[in-house]
Amino acid sequence: MKIAVATEDGRTVSQHFGRTPYFAIFEIAEGTIIKRSMRENTFTRHFREHHGDQRNEEHYHAHGDPDAHQSIAEGLEDRRVVISQGMGRRAWEDLRGAGIEMIVTNEIEVQLAVQKYLAGELEDRVEKLH
Repeated sequence: MKIAVATEDGRTVSQHFGRTPYFAIFEIAEGTIIKRSMRENTFTRHFREHHGDQRNEEHYHAHGDPDAHQSIAEGLEDRRVVISQGMGRRAWEDLRGAGIEMIVTNEIEVQLAVQKYLAGELEDRVEKLH
């Protein structure tokens, strides 16, 4: 199993899933972290539009577009779990519908968030969705 944690620096959990520059990727076997790597965020439209890929000059949040989060689901397809401190409700719902467990947490430290998830102690704070 793989877990992706939205992060800006590899140490802290990013406050917004769509704006994160990186994902810390944890590979898990038998409940233990066996590998950790960093992956650049190249697939959330919000990040691309605000960090160099100006395909659309308008701010885009995908309201009403049923395929809006498809590229994100494809970019995260081998990750079973994604953790961040915040995200839009639509992204949370769409990606959960694609079989990815999306968790919004108050946890600040990346490593601790993963450890809490593995221990069944990481709370999903859905009230933080916007």
